[in-house]
Amino acid sequence: MYLRIEDACKLRKLTLKDLSKLSGISVRSLEWYVKQERQPSLKRVERLAEVLEVTPAWLVSWE
Repeated sequence: MYLRIEDACKLRKLTLKDLSKLSGISVRSLEWYVKQERQPSLKRVERLAEVLEVTPAWLVSWE
């Protein structure tokens, strides 16, 4: 699974630090997700999608 976190942040002009503050998810966890070192829970994917104003389906790419 590949998360489009960086793409969505660029569209919204947010840094991972900004996203962390808005989502309540630590910067370190976000870095793990971006680097594909860890997989977020469905609840976290939904929260990130909400904050980034995208659908969970868009955020999660299976490519």
